[in-house]
Amino acid sequence: MAPAQVEVQARLMRLAAADPEALHALGHSEKDEFCSRLRELATASGTKCTLAGERGFRAFLSWCRSAPSVPAAVSRAVQQRRKGMEARRDCKREFIQKLGLDWKKVDWDAYLQKIPSATVTALRVPYPPMKECIAESSAIFHKWYDHFATGPQADSRKRRLPVHRLDHSKLVRDVLPEESVIFRNRRGRLVAAVLRNFCPDEATVAWADSVVADTMPGRRNIRMEDPGKLVQMGYSAGARSKPAFHWVRNLLSKAGGPAAAAESDCKASCVYALAWQLLRGHLPEEVICDFDDFMEKTALRRMDGNGRMSSGGAAGTYSVTANGHEFHFHDAELAPPAGVFGENYARAPHTEGQPHKYGVSWTLTRTGGAEWGGHFYLAKYGIRVQGAPNTVVVWLPGEAHGTSLQDIHPDDCNPPFCQRGLAFVTSNRLVGVWEKYLAGQVSMKDVEEALLEDDVD
Repeated sequence: MAPAQVEVQARLMRLAAADPEALHALGHSEKDEFCSRLRELATASGTKCTLAGERGFRAFLSWCRSAPSVPAAVSRAVQQRRKGMEARRDCKREFIQKLGLDWKKVDWDAYLQKIPSATVTALRVPYPPMKECIAESSAIFHKWYDHFATGPQADSRKRRLPVHRLDHSKLVRDVLPEESVIFRNRRGRLVAAVLRNFCPDEATVAWADSVVADTMPGRRNIRMEDPGKLVQMGYSAGARSKPAFHWVRNLLSKAGGPAAAAESDCKASCVYALAWQLLRGHLPEEVICDFDDFMEKTALRRMDGNGRMSSGGAAGTYSVTANGHEFHFHDAELAPPAGVFGENYARAPHTEGQPHKYGVSWTLTRTGGAEWGGHFYLAKYGIRVQGAPNTVVVWLPGEAHGTSLQDIHPDDCNPPFCQRGLAFVTSNRLVGVWEKYLAGQVSMKDVEEALLEDDVD
């Protein structure tokens, strides 16, 4: 190395050693801040410095390793950084182990073997009845009766749904808030699963819930006719009038600008990525194989923050913030392309078609007991799954299912009860539009025009 270059490097190290701000950034591995501050110091002293970003930061560390003499303050900062990195690695390793993100098949099998199984038989007629909103108490019935009978409709073309007062004696099974169970039919086919205390780290659940809570108010509701709110996340099939494959555009306002929208999309995708990684190690194999087959056959894009998280194929980088730490996971399998965030959502028993057999939900928070309603029903089998926080439910969307009304007033914008979570569900239209997109039947112009239209599901 030329003597002049060695002298420049030594001068930059001396500048860093004399500046508390630069030393702090170096010791805390704040790459951009350190390089920016060093350039400022160099400019003020008439020294050339082009260091920038991670590459520049690593170059400075390389100088420190190869230089015959390094200022003591810089050496201490580098040592502080090394210890900090080791502590973060240990913390991340503990986090991975606590959540079971490193589980092998033997761990997966052991977990599932502890969950009770039950055999179920389909009813001749689903209960609660199809297309009747479920009220589990007189108080809930009276709160919602007028709303459905005479209240304003989001779409007047749709018939009004009656409110059904639940007869608890007609239920075949009532899954309590602390119960986990796997349901199979007489042929052994998995028809549903309920996993309580799904994520063993409360701080991680709280982080995921905070992302959902922050995301939902600024996004458009896709089910205006139902109580509560349901927000689509991930990739969309565009408007029915103009199909287009693109990242969902459902912001109610552009006030935050593109940067805020991008950050929101990435945070939501990170929550789904973590959920997907947890599900892969905890759900029955039939469910994971179903989603894997769906993704392999369609080759759909993953939920990747609109391309910002992908590292090619199914892999990408996502981050999780918990217990004061931010953990980054690189080259991890990202979640399937689409899902929904929901809050206080309810819908009468119904069936729906999806391009994969199973649907999966993860309730993150629930602030009240059973008396508040908001419970999930496998109506084909007469089963109620009582709501509880940190609960995963697997079901077959093609079979009768629904969620009961909550004990809140229809017009209360700030109700005393909250149940919030996410679900892995996919529109059948998404696959069709994706195939047209790959075949060149949907042009970029169509995509751009569709971005200006409402997403209708």
